[in-house]
Amino acid sequence: MTAIRLIYASDAADGLRYSDFMTLLTRAAEKNREYGITGMLCYGSGQFLQALEGQRYAVNALYHHIARDPRHVNCQLLSVEEIATRDFGEWLMKIVDWTDGISAAQRATLLDHAQTATFDPRSMHARQAVEFLQELAEMERMLLE
Repeated sequence: MTAIRLIYASDAADGLRYSDFMTLLTRAAEKNREYGITGMLCYGSGQFLQALEGQRYAVNALYHHIARDPRHVNCQLLSVEEIATRDFGEWLMKIVDWTDGISAAQRATLLDHAQTATFDPRSMHARQAVEFLQELAEMERMLLE
């Protein structure tokens, strides 16, 4: 079976609270384990940027579910590609919250890939989004060492 990586951007629904966000993390991790999906979710400025990795059918089904989820508005598919290895394989769902003080390294990564200091996933084209998330994942791994 072919594994894919799907990346999308969306706006958070008005009124989304931190407790909603944490509930989302818990439920996503449970479902992702069941369906063999891994990934990373960035949240900031009222926007999401998410990478999902797994078998084509499972990832596509999850994306269509997210696109109908009232917590996500204006879903925009940025990239879908077949992958030989997962970039986010150790995380059922890793969340990076850009609303908390981001590090200088994170800000530099955003500037490097999006040419803006404001988290705005739609300003990135597909390759920028992939590379941004890959570099961000490396920073997250270094924090755990």
